[in-house]
Amino acid sequence: MSGLSRFERRLEGLVSGVFARAFKGAVEPVELVAALKREVDNTARILSRDRRLVPNSFMIELGTDDFQRLSEYGRTLQHELANELREHADIQRYTFSGPIDIVLTERENLPVGRFRVRSATVGSPVRQRPPANDGQTQMQSVPPPPPQAPPPRPAGPIQVLLEMNGRTRPVNPPGVVLGRGTDADIQVNDPGVSRRHAEIRLMPEGPEGVRVVVVDLGSTNGTLVNGRRTSESELIDGSTIKIGTTELTLRITSGPAPGPRPDSGVPPGVPPSWR
Repeated sequence: MSGLSRFERRLEGLVSGVFARAFKGAVEPVELVAALKREVDNTARILSRDRRLVPNSFMIELGTDDFQRLSEYGRTLQHELANELREHADIQRYTFSGPIDIVLTERENLPVGRFRVRSATVGSPVRQRPPANDGQTQMQSVPPPPPQAPPPRPAGPIQVLLEMNGRTRPVNPPGVVLGRGTDADIQVNDPGVSRRHAEIRLMPEGPEGVRVVVVDLGSTNGTLVNGRRTSESELIDGSTIKIGTTELTLRITSGPAPGPRPDSGVPPGVPPSWR
């Protein structure tokens, strides 16, 4: 059973169908769960080889009518939202930057059925006992401390490049976004590619002095690495990435940057040295 289905079942027993009448055409709790999960997915930052750091403070802005309806179930609703977010984080191997804090707030300029989720990083990952429920509309949870990332290893000059359609593109720290949209760092003219499809991230670690990871950004058609669909994978020299019908090859070289191919349009020396 999916996380959203479990959430709906718990609330159904709590309010005995009241939500079905009260929230017709308005914001439903299951929408808040989905929005919170999207928020942490979109803001996750790599902390170590196995963990990603996500914000822990969330503000859900609601219109007056939706805020008044949801406030009737404030503490129970917030408890369920925090539980769903915690379960999602366990599955995705996320680490919260501190205790989870979810707050509902009223915004008169928002119409019925519309809401916004804002997130922030507050505090630092610590182990402590959660505070007792004091009746406020805030729920907190404390994750275990994250593993420490290994320190960067000294290495010689490293060049990270992408080969696509006969052209070579540099991948500069901290990384690049691949996509069809004009805001992508490397545009891919392919109808099967989302506007912001995937991100290639660079970190100064590993035996070669640089670790390269590709992360799917919630694309419609997914991302394949060496022929296998993935949401996040580590790349090595020669790894292939396929988005839509376009295939890219990662190259990791040491020493001076290679000269451009005749049609690349990239002047010599553009890729920086990773030290």
